[in-house]
Amino acid sequence: MKLVENAKKCFRESYMKMKNNMPMNVFEKTVVNVWGKNGQAWLKKIPWVINQLSDLWSLSDITPVDNLSFNFVAKAKQNKNPVVIKVSCDKKLIEEEYRALKHFDGHGSINAIDIHKDLNALLLEQAIPGNLLKNHYSSDIQNTIESYVKVVNALGSQSKPAHHYTHVKKWCEAIDRINDKRVPKHLINKALTLSEFLLKTADKEYLCHGDLHLDNILFHKDKWLSIDPKGIIGEMSFEAAAFDLISQEEWFNLKTVPDKITTRIHYLAQTLGIDKSRLLFWFFVRAIISTQWFIEDNSNPEEALKLATMLYSLLTNKKNDSDKEKTVAKQPPDITIDLAKKTH
Repeated sequence: MKLVENAKKCFRESYMKMKNNMPMNVFEKTVVNVWGKNGQAWLKKIPWVINQLSDLWSLSDITPVDNLSFNFVAKAKQNKNPVVIKVSCDKKLIEEEYRALKHFDGHGSINAIDIHKDLNALLLEQAIPGNLLKNHYSSDIQNTIESYVKVVNALGSQSKPAHHYTHVKKWCEAIDRINDKRVPKHLINKALTLSEFLLKTADKEYLCHGDLHLDNILFHKDKWLSIDPKGIIGEMSFEAAAFDLISQEEWFNLKTVPDKITTRIHYLAQTLGIDKSRLLFWFFVRAIISTQWFIEDNSNPEEALKLATMLYSLLTNKKNDSDKEKTVAKQPPDITIDLAKKTH
């Protein structure tokens, strides 16, 4: 009992320290932007929820991570074993993540230990040492892509689940909802055409992670594993199109961005053994979907829109285009840009 009480005290101190710094303020703002009054009420309940979980799961050394986004995440120990607790305002999100983790069963992903449905909480295996694959990005892009491919293949090694999971076509419905002047009409039209083509001609589909960017891949013991799966039915080209094509620093040298994007798409497709055109199409469609999600979450869609605009120029091999651009529904638009074989 004393151990648990000490754990609660340590957590309260860590939590209050975070509330007084910028990352916590950003976290709270994000939660309120996404969930409104429900988010505000949930934020107030976090200390109480963590106290309940401390008792239920016999947790100690509870320390919130410093890069909170939509959910509350903290490192802890359970019987001296390192674990992670994840709590969300969104019950569906937690339950779908738990189902996906159980399906992957450690193949390309971290393991789920337990779930508390009433508290919207997950108890997860902690990645040790937990280095992010993203940290290797700029220094060795080729090795980063090869490590990424291993995770994609491991996740895809499981058979298609018998239970119902959300299909990627549900995500594509976000394109139909775009009604914001910041998003040019020709980008929306292209995304509608490509998503229709991709869904109609989908290759082998399986349960994908769904959000496999480099921040969601950590080193654990002797291999790279994913965290935070969404559990979406789709094809491998859709899964791999979550890869981080360009780092924030690389955007400063805009002239080199098109070549970097095309060469990385080529190598990623080549290493996975998938069609590079479909991969490019999915990168563009996902960028437009993300743009709408940012808008719906009252967040800034600028970065997603910037990537979508760049990908559009590669799709059409033009720097500028208009609504008059011809699109073909039955066949993918031609890609005339040369996808170089080298990597950057």
